[in-house]
Amino acid sequence: MVRKSDSEKAEAVEEDQGGAPEEEAPMISDEEMAGMPPIDTEFDLEDEYKPEPLVPNGNYRGNVVGVSFEPEHNNIAWKVTLAENGGVLSDGETAIDGWTGYVRNFMPLKGDENVMTKDGRQTKRQSKVNMMTRFAEGMKINMNTPTIIATAIANQDWVGIPVIVTIGLNEYQGVTRNQINKMIQAEVATVEE
Repeated sequence: MVRKSDSEKAEAVEEDQGGAPEEEAPMISDEEMAGMPPIDTEFDLEDEYKPEPLVPNGNYRGNVVGVSFEPEHNNIAWKVTLAENGGVLSDGETAIDGWTGYVRNFMPLKGDENVMTKDGRQTKRQSKVNMMTRFAEGMKINMNTPTIIATAIANQDWVGIPVIVTIGLNEYQGVTRNQINKMIQAEVATVEE
């Protein structure tokens, strides 16, 4: 907000020769400013807003750079950073390599065996077990029990795995974002001696 004295306000009115007035920040007197919190920054949302650049839909190479357990959602969060792809995001300037996204495995909760999925074909427990099984097979890792998973997370055994991720778009509350739809372990070429 711009603060002007009463004399500056009067001069601004006198200088106005008609025509379309420009939109300016509202003028605030010294008395009005006294009750406001001090905000020590400058910005203009209309001038500075840029939508988040997006990764084009497709398959990309990357690496697992972190794996953690999120107890509030009872899931495993895989942090993946894209690498060795080339190309740029939708803004035409930001590199695809270095983009980071997450994949989450939701583990069964107590009681999931008594709740059906939305389509009514199986229990939530069975659905989560099946999804985790397919994920573990694609990643070529052992996720057979909570103990195995907890040990691998604690030891960071899965960090560094090269992966292929399938990235798509998702719209939520009017905002389009990228999401990783699938992740499998990348085939790594070996050099024969």
